[in-house]
Amino acid sequence: METENHYSAIIESLLFASDKPLSMERIQAVIKDITPDGIEQAINSLNEKYQTGEHCFAIKRIARGYQMYTLPDFAPWIKALFSHTRREKLSFPALEVLSIVAYKQPIVKSEIDRFRGVNSEGPLFTLLDRKLITIVGRKPAPGRPLLYGTTQDFLAHFGLNDLDDLPKMEELEAILKRKEASSFDLEPMEMERKPEVSEAEASAQTLNQTVEETEKNSSETGETQAPIPITIPSDSPNPLPLEDETQ
Repeated sequence: METENHYSAIIESLLFASDKPLSMERIQAVIKDITPDGIEQAINSLNEKYQTGEHCFAIKRIARGYQMYTLPDFAPWIKALFSHTRREKLSFPALEVLSIVAYKQPIVKSEIDRFRGVNSEGPLFTLLDRKLITIVGRKPAPGRPLLYGTTQDFLAHFGLNDLDDLPKMEELEAILKRKEASSFDLEPMEMERKPEVSEAEASAQTLNQTVEETEKNSSETGETQAPIPITIPSDSPNPLPLEDETQ
């Protein structure tokens, strides 16, 4: 029991100090003699302690790792604290490209262009710069075009543990239907209250809307849409260069 408490305290300190999710491998690199089961037990023990003590935070499994999160009940005060913090916005075309990469990866630029009906070089540069996508290899085709895929930062932003957690198309359709049904007036002077949705559902709605738009192959996709705000780190390094692709 003393050893388990010791591990729990160490893991708690690591998660408290880290600003990104810590994988099991990363934790094991620091705590040499701990096993994956030992990590799981220590984290479960910490979460039980937090819940019993009515703490304002918990440890969540996300982006194939673990990270401390404040509980949703405290969101209004935290939002107020950071109300004056500068938030960068991701344009609709960039979010559109991100959704295509998320569901079709690995994918080359020419395939993304074909889905959208327009050149995607600008949005790709933006997503590379924001570390939401990365170059994962080259396609064995003439010209060996670059292949793109999502990153750990993408998983962390959308609250996903891995890509298997991306909503299935059937689930997305059900979410959108529920959203549409909740937006109608029940009476002339009374609007129905929309049901609250989880963070995962909200992300699912955004991703599905952009995927549906791309399937139309419209050359006017997203050019008149308002930017959709997401929180993006501003200290990302320069993106890797894009290369010309042979169609």
